[in-house]
Amino acid sequence: MATMRYHDGQDVQLGDIARFGDEDTCRVVVLIDQQLALEGYIADEWAYLGGGCVLLTGASGLVHYPADALGDDADVSLLERA
Repeated sequence: MATMRYHDGQDVQLGDIARFGDEDTCRVVVLIDQQLALEGYIADEWAYLGGGCVLLTGASGLVHYPADALGDDADVSLLERA
């Protein structure tokens, strides 16, 4: 299990708030590989996706990112640690 990282190399942590696209923000609500989830979410319910994380965005709702995709997306960047 590799550590998920943002485009700038910082580790993704549960509860992080990040920029999502040009005008939206998101919160990391599930880390699938580590089986961690914020209150109100169940990590095991997302296991069928095979890993990665789930982000709650303002405009798009819940978005899954595979473990190897988030680091390639410069449009998702850390704003604040939980």
